[in-house]
Amino acid sequence: MGLFSSDKKSHSELNAFLGVGTEYRGKLDFVGTVRIDGRFEGEISTDGDLVLGRKASVNGIIRVGQLTSCGQITGDVIVRERTVLEKTSVLNGSLSTPVLVVEKGAVLEGSVVMSTDSATTSKPKVVAGDFGGSSSRDAKPESAVGKTGSDDSKA
Repeated sequence: MGLFSSDKKSHSELNAFLGVGTEYRGKLDFVGTVRIDGRFEGEISTDGDLVLGRKASVNGIIRVGQLTSCGQITGDVIVRERTVLEKTSVLNGSLSTPVLVVEKGAVLEGSVVMSTDSATTSKPKVVAGDFGGSSSRDAKPESAVGKTGSDDSKA
């Protein structure tokens, strides 16, 4: 029973389960929570929760409400609410999510966009451009200081 229950997931019940040794190719649309411990190739789409076990391997496009992963993901991932990458998780690809929790030991290779509008494609690109934006924040105060110094020297 511990396999199916989780304090974080108590608000929704498990609707489907792909066990270890299961291979599925295609498109998966579901309501509620689905747990995958096998291999999946294709597209996963839901407003619900996707849970990937340690033996899970997903290759494709994932669009879900919440994601909790202990397995491997290769592809593009769009999460509307929250992403949790547990210590055995490996994600190779792009991730768009408003909330990201990464445990020590998890591997994340690719691009990460964190935005409250993660379901859209135009706004996250702007936010992704801001990852190097700490220097642009620093530039604003410097330019203001520079103008003050210039104004003082002219006066």
